[in-house]
Amino acid sequence: MRRVWGRCHRFVLEACKYSSVPPAFLGALTANESGGDLGAARFEPAVYAHLRALAEGRTAGFGLVRPESLAPEITAMLQAKASTFHARFLDAPFATEHAGDLARAQDQALRELATSWGLTQIMGYHMVGRPGTTRDLLEPSFHYRVALSLLAQFVATYQLDVAGEFAEMFRCWNTGRPDGRTFDPEYVEKGLRRMALYHELAGALHHRVRAGG
Repeated sequence: MRRVWGRCHRFVLEACKYSSVPPAFLGALTANESGGDLGAARFEPAVYAHLRALAEGRTAGFGLVRPESLAPEITAMLQAKASTFHARFLDAPFATEHAGDLARAQDQALRELATSWGLTQIMGYHMVGRPGTTRDLLEPSFHYRVALSLLAQFVATYQLDVAGEFAEMFRCWNTGRPDGRTFDPEYVEKGLRRMALYHELAGALHHRVRAGG
């Protein structure tokens, strides 16, 4: 928690200025998910398989992601990789010769969408239809804005009290439901304990500031 506090507290406070989510919850969520690793990224093979099936038309949707939203997202990601990439493939013979290169680039785009990124490990596919890119999730201020937006969706869907139903919020983040079963049986308990520690760190800082004044 000290590492999370030292690396992330100012970003947490900045983000929570415009949210009812307490800073201690966001700090504890960060500790649960990444331990404060600013560059955390984890590829999820099962998610990749679902997105691959979606891209190839073998399934109609994956969560809120649909084929009509996935295709433009992949195109935008390919354009971001190299501004001249598509121009090279506009020529039909060239496209035939280098189809494998294009397929590999598309596959890499899917892999980025199937990777969880940053401090609270937001899945790349949550950026489909949102401003920004998957790599932007490694920037703390941007990351926490998206995290709070996703939390707000859970709160609205399940009518949660952000001032008290913290266990349900942790479960939502980990499982998608307030009554979901977390992969780590102690995930929620760890989060609640870390919230208490975050409050302790905030109290210690306040005491030092008052003592110094």
